[in-house]
Formats: sequence, structure tokens, C-alpha cells
Amino acid sequence: MMVSYVIPNLANACRMIDEISRAEQGLSLSELEQQLAVPRTTAFRILQTLCQQQLIEKHGKKYLAGSQLLRLGLSLLSSMPVKQKALPMLQQLSLSTGFSCHLALPHADGSLLVEVCDSPNPLRLAARPGTVVPLNCSASGKVFLAFRCFDRLHDPALQASFVRRTEHSLLAGEALKSELQRVLARGYATDEQEYHPDVRCLAAPVRDELGQVAAAVGVSAPAILFKKQQIQQIAAQVKQAAIEISLATYRPQLMAMGK
Repeated sequence: MMVSYVIPNLANACRMIDEISRAEQGLSLSELEQQLAVPRTTAFRILQTLCQQQLIEKHGKKYLAGSQLLRLGLSLLSSMPVKQKALPMLQQLSLSTGFSCHLALPHADGSLLVEVCDSPNPLRLAARPGTVVPLNCSASGKVFLAFRCFDRLHDPALQASFVRRTEHSLLAGEALKSELQRVLARGYATDEQEYHPDVRCLAAPVRDELGQVAAAVGVSAPAILFKKQQIQQIAAQVKQAAIEISLATYRPQLMAMGK
């Protein structure tokens, strides 16, 4: 019944914004027309409207995300309670481990990094806030796959989002399923050089007032610094940080609910 209330060209505009924001080099009118199956004239009019609103920008023949879209995204990120509450814990975790730390939220079929604290060490690495990493080959992504999507592993739509970033990346199949079962059992996930070569990551779930996994906190470092024999020690620290973020963010809501 509610489908009748959908405005087709508004839906097309949203799809265009989504496609353009995912394309690092931008997309042309012809590419958008083909990818979204929108008539050329309609696509052109929508693009002109989005440019006028500064949601997208045209550079040559390519359309890219605009300044207004960035402002809206940053405003949304800064207003998230879990992001605000997590920052002190992330800073402390970065100091105690010596690794870069991040907070991630589930985003469509990926993991969205919303906060990053760089390592205090000269040899550091970390993706920037706003980066979306795949579910199957990142530590935070595996947290969301295991705790939020395990019963959907055979869904073709979910599997379509899986990518092979390195030779170690796990794709759909028994190997990935077994890995996620280990994540569920031990309460944390690792990325063993699966997203970037020579980089090891570890992430643990942040739970909301209902006990559901709402976010993930993780650390990442060059494998030469984050050695396998350190995993248990680092996992304990990351899991503790996740608990503290959960309590700081959601405990007031539990108290308000009388729990």
C-alpha cells in the first residue's frame, strides 16, 4: 500500500546520490543513465537539480559528491551519541595498545567507520572516518556479519557485497561460516591481512540497551607490530573498551527504562 506514495524521480535522485558517493572518480551522465536505467533527459534534470542544491558537483563530464552532502554527513556523524561517548575510550585504547583505533557502524552491506584515533607510533595506518569497508574481509565487518547477519549468509544479495581484497580474503562458503562461528564463540573478530596486505586488525561488538550489536570498536596496525602472539592480550583490551562504550552510551537509557 505504501508503494503508491513513493515519488519515482525522488527515488531516482536518492539512487543517483548513492551511486555518485560510491564512485571515487565520479560518474558521467551516460554512466548513471546505464547503471540506473533512467531516461537521459530525466537523469539530466535530476542531476541539474542536485547540483543546484550542492548535493553533487560537476567536474568536467563527471559528477561527484557535493559540499552540502558532506556537511549533512558530518552533522549526522557528530550528533551520534555512540560516537560522542566512544571518543575518550578510543583515545585510551590507542594509547594502551599503541595501535590505531576506530568505531564502526553497520551501513547497508558494509561497515562504516565513524571515528578514528591514530596510533601514537610513527609507523601508523588507519582509514579515515566515512570509509565503508566490506563485511567479509574486515574485522568490524565480521563482527556485524557474525552477530547481525549470520542467518543471512546464503542470501545472494548479501554475498554480492563480498569482495576479495587480498589473497587471504574469505568469500562466501564454509571457510567464512567457520570463521564467523569462531567470532561468535570468542566475542571478537580478526582481519588477518584480508583487507590490506601486511595489516592485522581486531574488533569487538558494542551492544545497545537491548543487548543487540549496534557498533564495533577495533584496532589496526602493521602485522610487523601487531603480532599473532599478542592477539589474546589485545582482544581483552578491545573487548573491555567495547563494554565501556556500551555502558557509557546505553546505560543511561537502561536506567531511564527502569532496568
